[in-house]
Amino acid sequence: MRNITVIIGGGFAGRQACRALRRAETNVVLIDPSPVTTMLPSLPDLAGGWISENLLQNPLPPLLPSNAQHRQAAVTSIDLEASTIIAGGETLAYDQLVIASGSVPNFHNFPGTPEQLHPLATIEDAHRIRTDFEVYLQKPGRPHLMVAGGGFTGLELAMSLYFRARSAGKCCRITLVDPAPRLLGFLPDKRRQPLLDFLATTGVEIRRESRVESFDGSRTTAGGITDEHVFLCWAGGSKLAIPEIKGEVEQIRDGRLKVNADLSLPQYPHVFAAGDSVAIEQNGAVLRKAVNFAYYGGAHAGRNIARQLRGQLTRPFRPLDLGWVIPLHTTSIGRLPAGLWVRGFLGVRLHHLMCGLRNTSLQNFAGCLKLALKGRSS
Repeated sequence: MRNITVIIGGGFAGRQACRALRRAETNVVLIDPSPVTTMLPSLPDLAGGWISENLLQNPLPPLLPSNAQHRQAAVTSIDLEASTIIAGGETLAYDQLVIASGSVPNFHNFPGTPEQLHPLATIEDAHRIRTDFEVYLQKPGRPHLMVAGGGFTGLELAMSLYFRARSAGKCCRITLVDPAPRLLGFLPDKRRQPLLDFLATTGVEIRRESRVESFDGSRTTAGGITDEHVFLCWAGGSKLAIPEIKGEVEQIRDGRLKVNADLSLPQYPHVFAAGDSVAIEQNGAVLRKAVNFAYYGGAHAGRNIARQLRGQLTRPFRPLDLGWVIPLHTTSIGRLPAGLWVRGFLGVRLHHLMCGLRNTSLQNFAGCLKLALKGRSS
């Protein structure tokens, strides 16, 4: 029977792993519940109604090599000892496995429903936020947007919706609720201050060292303060997308898997992890979740499986940090390679350009390039 490699997840990491195995002597089964790919970094833009959905997705099966098939299902369990997974209620055996399932919102046992909280993890989430926020803006009174989580996604979503409200002629109150003592605590003070100054000009209130304590669909209590008629979005963290993994694995707090230098799981040399499923340590710290780490990590995992199939030794993964940008609709903050910092429209342009370069079709690249040349969404 021909060798089987299962790849869980059709995102950046999973697709690159699949591509790296296109000439390998194995049948590849890529499992993902969605029939399309999604450009996740653009979801805040879509939620605000600034870009077309067509620029964010493409059908997944045509992107796969000839030795791969797409099985549209969600993986609910992995048994590392038995070398099996359960997807869509069916058990599937594997010879090699790549866990690139990504992450899902972590509600931290909050007593609310995703429909009330408006998370942002999928195209469907972005559509619902856009539609519900447009309806919300039509209600009388001053709108109040509250975002739980002051990280990259929370900031981008807050500004995308803030400017959507402005374009509708509404002065929207914005509240960011974050448990940390400082917003984006990894930033040097001299880099953080321009960001705080920009947020101040938009009237953003930052409730530090606070959490959303209750929400009934309208009334919110956060940081001990109760507000009425709130539109609440959730960007308060994420966790591993697979509910159950049986075997000897070590995970960090958000569920990401600890791995060897070659991205394989200790005790399981034929199982690899990549993307938002893996905790990669560098200089004593775990790397942040980022598109480039997922893109190159997935490709590396695939190449290591190909080496194993040829009877060769695997190689360690050496992550290259290409930096990051937080686009805030009309401005930005970011850090590029070699320690270069970027602000203003340049960062917004770079955001759209990178979404084009990492996209899945020439048409989508052209659309993102057009946005990059304009410097802002419209």
